[in-house]
Amino acid sequence: MSLREVRRRRGWSQEQLAEASGVSVRTVQRIEGGRPAGLATSAALAEVLGVDPAELDEGPADGPVRAAVGGPAPEVTFAQALRRGLDGWSDFEGRASRTEFWFAFVGVLVLVAAPAALDERLGAAVLVLGLVPLAAVGTRRLRDAGQSPWWLLLAFAPMGFVVPLWLMALPGRDEPSRPEVARP
Repeated sequence: MSLREVRRRRGWSQEQLAEASGVSVRTVQRIEGGRPAGLATSAALAEVLGVDPAELDEGPADGPVRAAVGGPAPEVTFAQALRRGLDGWSDFEGRASRTEFWFAFVGVLVLVAAPAALDERLGAAVLVLGLVPLAAVGTRRLRDAGQSPWWLLLAFAPMGFVVPLWLMALPGRDEPSRPEVARP
């Protein structure tokens, strides 16, 4: 059961849960977004909510993938990719599978093509709105492929989009998306 479900069953806001448990609101948001909680954080949240810490998972299974360690991001269906795109439209952390990126890419192309057929300026405006979600999923995809998200900046150079698109096609790697730092 996710933290969000347990919190909502109690009728608490994220702020109320944070205050009662001594955890920051941002930490509660991150956990509900899919990031794994530390042992002390899980214990504090579970104690306040009156559940076993093992019952609290990291969040919804179909939310954006934020694997800090482990294998590559799992492949997703088109519906799951759309859901993740809507939920994580501004989430630049974690990982995204190849299918998640390419479904999002096709979705943005379709959303831009329809208004562009009516008016070129309207299509350009929709493209600008679609760049943030596409950059977010692209960043997660490059991280999953073991590449630096800074490769996306090449898209601003003439014909520079070729390199990032090629990197997006690479398979995911079985390595951490970020080096783990030991915390005291």
